[in-house]
Amino acid sequence: MAPVGRKRSRLNFGWIMPPFIRELPVNAPDFDTGAEQLYTLVTDLMPDRSAEDQFRFALALGSQMDLMLEANIIYAGLCFLEVAGRPSGSTIVVSQIEHESDTDEELLRTTREALERTHPDDAYQCVELPCGPALTRIATSGFVLSAQWSPTGREVAIQRSQIQVYIPLPGAGEILIFALDSPSGEDWELHSELFAEILKTIDWGTDQKVEDYRAMRQSALVAAEPDDAVKQELYWHSSRLMDAVALKGRLGGGRQVNSVTCETCWGKGLRSACSAKHSWHIDQVTNGDLTDALPRIAEVFSSQGWRTETTDEGIRSRAGDGAPERSTGYSFTASVDMATHTFTTEVTSPCVRASAAADSLFG
Repeated sequence: MAPVGRKRSRLNFGWIMPPFIRELPVNAPDFDTGAEQLYTLVTDLMPDRSAEDQFRFALALGSQMDLMLEANIIYAGLCFLEVAGRPSGSTIVVSQIEHESDTDEELLRTTREALERTHPDDAYQCVELPCGPALTRIATSGFVLSAQWSPTGREVAIQRSQIQVYIPLPGAGEILIFALDSPSGEDWELHSELFAEILKTIDWGTDQKVEDYRAMRQSALVAAEPDDAVKQELYWHSSRLMDAVALKGRLGGGRQVNSVTCETCWGKGLRSACSAKHSWHIDQVTNGDLTDALPRIAEVFSSQGWRTETTDEGIRSRAGDGAPERSTGYSFTASVDMATHTFTTEVTSPCVRASAAADSLFG
């Protein structure tokens, strides 16, 4: 979903939210409609909890929504993910506030000065987003989770990580404040990366321009060139695969390595590259040799601790717990085409988000 700014703004604007982020009805036309939408959302989010638990959670969210309306919140969303089999969550809110600064530069400067006086221990940085200049504030805070929501049945102190991004609406006398808030510290890099991708989609202009921009961003994949270390590791794994398949023919595909987004990250709405892929093939192979190629690969790599499964196209193999440490996170697919006498494979490096440090601005 990509909400549009309030009518009082002289500028149309929009952004893209992944479909798994569930929007709170802060823009409901009346109280009854908002309450109904909120209860529907809660029952959908908590299908296995009792009606009493669902009602209490809806009340808790409803009390927060009253505060959101007072704070000029125009969008609020809940992001619930499953990471390594455990739940992980964050909230994203957007507020729209008027200002009296003459220029965007003055607005960002005075905003930073005011924030630094109030929150001197937080980290601040001026950044350039695709939509223009912005100011970021990174902070941590704590809150107490009540006993009724705690998995232990007792009050629990929770550490919460936050990012606020202040973005002037050009020529409109208004500023947008995007805020990410998450108590899931172990998954902070994932939530902040998702937040960074959302910020990249912000655009203003005519309604048609906003729609065109959404379509472009949803279909585009911007990928950086993999570094040499990643390439060399992919070449090494491709060499092991080539030794195992032991086919005579003409090698194609060369040493081209492409950046990609892995299936897991793509499913979570992340679009920036997190992995790399080396694709190559061997053609002019006799059908007799091709018949034995996939079973031979499966046997060799299974003996080295890889887990192999059969797919409609061929086989897919992933380094298992028994594989050498150097291969952790690597995978490959392989297929044969009897009609063209070709063996084709793609070797993929690990997702960097699985082990990324959480010390960068957006993960």
